[in-house]
Formats: sequence, structure tokens, C-alpha cells
Amino acid sequence: MREYTKALEALQAAESADTANAHTSEIHAQELKIQQALFAQRAEETEEQTLERAMRDPEVSKIMSDPVMQQILQQAQGNPAALQDHMKSPIIREKIMKLVNAGIIKTR
Repeated sequence: MREYTKALEALQAAESADTANAHTSEIHAQELKIQQALFAQRAEETEEQTLERAMRDPEVSKIMSDPVMQQILQQAQGNPAALQDHMKSPIIREKIMKLVNAGIIKTR
């Protein structure tokens, strides 16, 4: 259905639910396929187009308008390692992963 962002979110939920790590390799293989498809789909997008597309998602828009998240993102620009500290909070992690999946936060 080419709804890659939703598929990534489902896989991330599956990874959290797989406490016995019985399906880790399968989940990671599917995540890799989806991320490659996303990168291919978004290869020609400018940063402005990415932001415009992502902001059409109500959840992304809500996250981006949250003052706490704005502060976390500003802090991460100056100190990317700080983002790792924030990822320890499950609520913040979920929001950050939503932004990563939407293409707003780039990972290498």
C-alpha cells in the first residue's frame, strides 16, 4: 500500500512487543526494506518539501508545535548526543521516532 511511515511505526511497535527477541532479525530486515523504499521515494525532495509533506500529518504537526519538543530538537541541533539522552523516555522516543519516520530528523 506504500504507507511506509505507518509500516515503520507498526514494526517499531512489534519490536517493543518482542521482549523475547524471537523475531528481531525478521523485524530488522523489514525495517531495512521499508527505509530503503522511503529513501527512494523521498530522494528528490528538498528539505522544504519534506517538511511540507510531514506537516500534513496531524501527529507530526502536533509534535512540531509542542514547546518541549521544540526545545529538545533545538538542543539536538547543537548537541546530537543529547538526543540519545532524551530517547530514554518512552514518550519522547515515540515522538522522535515519528519525526524520523516522517523524514524531519535525518539519521545516518
